[in-house]
Amino acid sequence: MADFDIESVSGLRVIELREQLSNRGLPTTGLKEELVKRLRDAMESEQSIREVSDESSPEISERIKAVGEKEQAREERKREYEINLNQLLAAMMNMNSNLKEMKAGQRE
Repeated sequence: MADFDIESVSGLRVIELREQLSNRGLPTTGLKEELVKRLRDAMESEQSIREVSDESSPEISERIKAVGEKEQAREERKREYEINLNQLLAAMMNMNSNLKEMKAGQRE
């Protein structure tokens, strides 16, 4: 982002201030004092976002891990259900086949 800290913003030239503001998608018009304030505010916001992100990263990672584990367990239950369903279907088809054989044997 920037090679300078918030305190050194006032030492930048107007052209440098405008460049930094432009890089951040912020308005580049106004007096130097306005540009300095706008850039400082932006840099403070960026710093706050980084700090919040750094603090919440472990919590977010734990939540993502928990969601992943729940999803994995759900997928495992789904596979078990499908296996049981396939076994039930195979047993029913076997019973149907046996029933047909029994009926055919009774007719003879």
